[in-house]
Amino acid sequence: MEPGAILFDLLSKAAPVVALLGAGSKARIYPVVAPEKTPLPYLTYFLVSRVPEAGSSANCRLGDVARVQLSFFSKDYPTLTALTAAARTVLDYAEPEPGVYLEPDNQQDHHDKAALCLYRSLDYRVELP
Repeated sequence: MEPGAILFDLLSKAAPVVALLGAGSKARIYPVVAPEKTPLPYLTYFLVSRVPEAGSSANCRLGDVARVQLSFFSKDYPTLTALTAAARTVLDYAEPEPGVYLEPDNQQDHHDKAALCLYRSLDYRVELP
């Protein structure tokens, strides 16, 4: 079970996100990096880390804990905040499958002069069975 794929599945089917980024396989949601010249807004996601749950051993397997970072890109702040709010409505404390839990971990705003856009990172802790 891939943590990024779980987030992609939730986001690409959620009406508030679809309204801003498109639906299904046409959604502007990409693993790691967006294709060159992708129109704004869009988001990318990547796996920061994935480790066994504390206390896991060969005798007592508790599952993994992953950290996934989403990066939202937009030309303007209102769209950036709307996109973030739409994603958080879907992802914050979600339980998409038995034993899978999502928890927001960190949020930061950024600016990239070279890219001429604003972006925001949002990290999630993903508990996996």
